[in-house]
Amino acid sequence: MRTYQARLSVVDDAPLHAYAGVFGRALRSLHASRHSGKVVPKPDFMRAFGLTSRQYNAVKFSLDGMESSIVELRPGRIADLRHRINAADKKLAKLLDSTSQKTKKSLCKNGVTRSFEDRRAQAARAAKSRAFKIHNVTRRRIDLTRRLAALEAQGHPHICFGSRKLFNAQHHLAENGFDSRTAWMVAWRAKRDAQFFVLGSKDESGGCQGCVMTHLGGNRFALRLRLDGEAQRYLTLEVAFAYGVDHILAALEAKQAMSYRFVRDDKGWRAFVSTAVMPTPTASDVRLGAVGVDFNVGFVTVSETDRFGNLIASQDIVMATTGLSKHATQTVIGIAVAKIIAIGSKVQKPISIEFLDFAKKKAQLSYASRGRQRMLSAFAYNRFAQTLGARAHDAGLEVVEVRAAYSSKIGKQKYARRYGLSVHRAAALVIARRGQRFSDRLKPSSRKRFATTCKDRGEPVTGRLNGKGGRRKARLETYIRSPIRAILSAPCGPRAARDGNIGCSR
Repeated sequence: MRTYQARLSVVDDAPLHAYAGVFGRALRSLHASRHSGKVVPKPDFMRAFGLTSRQYNAVKFSLDGMESSIVELRPGRIADLRHRINAADKKLAKLLDSTSQKTKKSLCKNGVTRSFEDRRAQAARAAKSRAFKIHNVTRRRIDLTRRLAALEAQGHPHICFGSRKLFNAQHHLAENGFDSRTAWMVAWRAKRDAQFFVLGSKDESGGCQGCVMTHLGGNRFALRLRLDGEAQRYLTLEVAFAYGVDHILAALEAKQAMSYRFVRDDKGWRAFVSTAVMPTPTASDVRLGAVGVDFNVGFVTVSETDRFGNLIASQDIVMATTGLSKHATQTVIGIAVAKIIAIGSKVQKPISIEFLDFAKKKAQLSYASRGRQRMLSAFAYNRFAQTLGARAHDAGLEVVEVRAAYSSKIGKQKYARRYGLSVHRAAALVIARRGQRFSDRLKPSSRKRFATTCKDRGEPVTGRLNGKGGRRKARLETYIRSPIRAILSAPCGPRAARDGNIGCSR
């Protein structure tokens, strides 16, 4: 589905307010009757609110969508809470362990021996700080456990019409900008009755019986909205769409279903038009090669391959989203995606991207460093992938999602030095090759590869420092592959080789 929006220039919006009020009351009443055990028949419900059959179907469709979204998101919320509880347990265990181990402090500071009173005061301050952290983590864990138990015990979906934030604002009126409870009640009722939905169907005139769209020329359209059950009462509105005009005209010509949602905000009313995506012929061919995209913080890397999986070109595209708002982030992502689509359309090759899931890592942000919090919070991968998929569909390009495991390490080991690439460009090359079904694996056939694989498995690697303060490099004198279990489980390094244990467990 594609949705396009436009601002309405309405002089008298009283009919829209009345329509939204009836729709909101019907929506809340249907939700209450559905889960109270007293199901009201459709004819009685329509008669009580003065709705047509199509309007009743629109109310039911909206409520089904809201409830299904809550039900589908519930497993993810439960998993997220469990990850947060596990992170709190690890943090608490670490704090308790540090409390038992850090009992002795250094006797000197800047070469001067401290007195017994100074050391005792410092120990007291450290103990108080650790106790404060333990208290906060314990409170957070209790709150997370309570929320998890409530979510697991929840039966039917609970919906707060008007937003939970505004509902809780009645308890702190002054802090939320309300002079009295009457002012809050006015805002609360306006929020609950701020939108309505008109359901479309392909067998109806203009794709929708309740709101018929007519093209006036250019990007201007006329909307004839049916207000109630009487056929003579209509409201005509004019809108101008900034984008998506070609798609809307093609959908009207193909007689597709057109659904409308009218929403009121601080600036007035907006109209949202939703219709199915028009089929587009595929112009890309994987036999020509692929375009690999590596997603990073602040930029994306694009590498193009030929039909044999060899590198043709590689470049970085700036996509800095740190500290930006939602709309600014979408704008930056749209600019970067447009450049990627231009590259793919020029060479007519499919786009290969990595599948990433940061749900578990973002659940542990509370106890991560500030730099890691900023990095993971700035990762808008899902929005990037959705935007790229939509733009690629319009351009007739295929998007292939591949696994992201060890793409950077494989690129660094096999292609970075060969082609003179950075780690990210080499990773994009690996992703492109995976989209072409070429196999790339970690092969510990050199010293650096051997050290990397041993580090991944947590095995000791004997080495030396490359100068003062340099990185530790592994030194391997003998490496022999063997199927014998004793050799595969032997330790690594030159000392083990001198002792007769040659090989590395894989």
